[in-house]
Amino acid sequence: MSRPNDLKDARIEFKTSKDIKALLQEVANSLGMDLSNFLISTAVQRAKEIQKEDRILMLSNQEWSRFQEILNRPQKPTQALRELMNLEDFDNH
Repeated sequence: MSRPNDLKDARIEFKTSKDIKALLQEVANSLGMDLSNFLISTAVQRAKEIQKEDRILMLSNQEWSRFQEILNRPQKPTQALRELMNLEDFDNH
């Protein structure tokens, strides 16, 4: 992921109201940042949070219990699995 000081080779443009721009500028100034860097760093931080949330699997207690039951229940190997395990060099990997 790019950092704010990396080579800038893409452009993003958007419109907003004067009030929103003034608010964003004020906050950026209070952090000692220019508006562009503030917007980019804030957007990247939020995007990473959303990306992380999307990758987390959430289960109810009932679903978790069912998942554990399935994991703990021994299964007989299928014919395809037996054939795979009989391949030469299977145990070397």
